[in-house]
Amino acid sequence: MRLSRNVVCNLGQRSIALTSCLLFGLLFGTFLFGLGCSKVLPKRSAGEKLYREYCADCHGLDGGGHTIRYMGNPNADLTDSFWKYGGGDNVAIQETLRQGLVELHPASIQRLDGKQIKQLVDWVLKLRGEVSP
Repeated sequence: MRLSRNVVCNLGQRSIALTSCLLFGLLFGTFLFGLGCSKVLPKRSAGEKLYREYCADCHGLDGGGHTIRYMGNPNADLTDSFWKYGGGDNVAIQETLRQGLVELHPASIQRLDGKQIKQLVDWVLKLRGEVSP
């Protein structure tokens, strides 16, 4: 069976196009992950990772409490200065996390050690625009 010249040319052009796409993807991937990854896809701090795992479902990614579960609940907002439990300062947040709010916080948060709690508090303070001492 013989292939016509047009079929061979089309196969050749598709092969070149596929190779070009793969080469572009490889070069772009190298740039993105090798050179510019931290600017395009910044690394998350340990505190942000903990916050996303334990807190973001109820308090939202930005800490504003605008989630389906707690929409309209002013106590879910961690970015304001009105806190139902504690004063919203570093020490009060740590104590709230250590003691927990049994009816509100997941039981898994009780497994956090002192270092993790500090990282989590630092992230909450960052969400509020404050710098941790």
